Amino acid sequence: MARNRIIYGSQSVWCNGHVLYRVQTLGSTTTFTSEDLFELGHMDIIDVVDDVPAVAVTLNTNDFGDVKTMAVLAQVSESKIDMNATASGTDPSNANLAVVSGTQLTETGTYLHGVCLADFAIVCGALPGVSIWAPVQDECDLGTLSSGIEQTLYMDEVFVNSLELGYTTGANATENYGAETDNKTWLLNQGRFVNWEEFIGTDFDDGVVELEETAVDMTDEVPGFLRSDIGGARAVTYYNSATDEMLNYEVKKGTIPRTDCFVFDPTTVPGTDSLYAPTTLSGSMAAADKVFAVYASDHYADTALNAYFVALTSADTRPAGIGAIRQGQVEIYIVADADTAFTNAWRLTGCTVTSDLTREPLAELGRLGPYDRPLTMPIPITVTIDTTAGDLTHWARFADRYTAFDNNTMKDIDLADLMAKEDLKLVVKVFYQTDEEAGGTGDGRKVLAGSDLVGESYLNDGVEAVYSASDTERALKTIVVEHLKMTDEAYTLDMGTNATQTFGFRSTNDLYVVKGDLSITHITNENKIRRNA
Repeated sequence: MARNRIIYGSQSVWCNGHVLYRVQTLGSTTTFTSEDLFELGHMDIIDVVDDVPAVAVTLNTNDFGDVKTMAVLAQVSESKIDMNATASGTDPSNANLAVVSGTQLTETGTYLHGVCLADFAIVCGALPGVSIWAPVQDECDLGTLSSGIEQTLYMDEVFVNSLELGYTTGANATENYGAETDNKTWLLNQGRFVNWEEFIGTDFDDGVVELEETAVDMTDEVPGFLRSDIGGARAVTYYNSATDEMLNYEVKKGTIPRTDCFVFDPTTVPGTDSLYAPTTLSGSMAAADKVFAVYASDHYADTALNAYFVALTSADTRPAGIGAIRQGQVEIYIVADADTAFTNAWRLTGCTVTSDLTREPLAELGRLGPYDRPLTMPIPITVTIDTTAGDLTHWARFADRYTAFDNNTMKDIDLADLMAKEDLKLVVKVFYQTDEEAGGTGDGRKVLAGSDLVGESYLNDGVEAVYSASDTERALKTIVVEHLKMTDEAYTLDMGTNATQTFGFRSTNDLYVVKGDLSITHITNENKIRRNA
């Protein structure tokens, strides 16, 4: 039966084996680049030469108080992406970020779960780009979580090239990404199911594992493994924990192992298809090594990693009860190292944080598409803050002269004061409850008896605890942008509207998104957040 349309309830989005939640928009726009060739003495086109197609990917989501979407897109390692509380305060075992003193040169201090801009630039233990796929559910299964699939959009080597975090009164908070790639495939019929399977190194002690489904032959009659090696051949991914390298190995059909590639031995019985490791690797893989097989099949493998959609539930470590964040759940602060307490930046109507993650396509002779798209450093960050104009509180805070303003000893404040500060920090805190539900803001936020938060765990300064009634509510996540320098300021008053003030700031590289709450002492007093080794 012909399909007449695809609507939001029939397409999900996956990235590297993880379903992405609260996605509002998935776009993939292809531009085909070609050149018409002519020659002297001849009016007709003699040839059309094709260059690399460009696919612009748009992924817009609602911020729901979690950091996993950014962590998956940034390829934070699997050992750190779950972000449980085993890294408790001073234990770096699975913490991705660390708070250190400005005078320390070693990676010591308080350890945190989270993600930062530097993660998008890391090549150790990561592949060039991520794999994104979006299965389209059968029309007859609409409204269910059935894994009946009609077709799947698949894109490999997708590189994030822009990030925007938006917090505005009267609208949902957003977390939007732009990305680029040069490939786009629709999988259908016998190859419409994308399967992601993971094996640890010791699974290959005998040199072979069994796939749960069959990697069907594609149109070009090669097995349907969906990643490619550097030469363009179908491949699986091998992570070497000793060298912290992730490489794509070619997969060839066969019945016996080989020295130079993985070998796929298909059968007609699902669950008995063999995948042989190269003989150079067999028996020598460590338990921490991993092999990732992404392949097209006619069924989903019987594992939690493969489905049309997996609903977020209260049993997960994510805020399942939140669909979107509104103004009563967001607190914005601009702080300096001299601050001793958080104070809300009052009368804010909007805060937008954007970062342009510019990529450089690296080309080589003998290969049409780029072999890598490394991130150009430094990474620029822009912050825009919109306010309803009132007194000069914002000028005083952004100039780090609030004490004089508050005690009425300030006589004047000018542009030189705003230009003087080069180390301000933006802090955004996202909460589960609104200020009315919590009975206040900042330290005044409380977990009331009967609240959904009672009995739930939370993270504060990297340490896990469990809420009881009357506890102070802690942020679901904290965003910190360091080394802010003001770039522009505007005051506008129009007929019939309130006066507004807009402030623009810039920074580079230092954007951190932390799971849970952070105290003021971890942000000021010359402390710095950095990526943990």
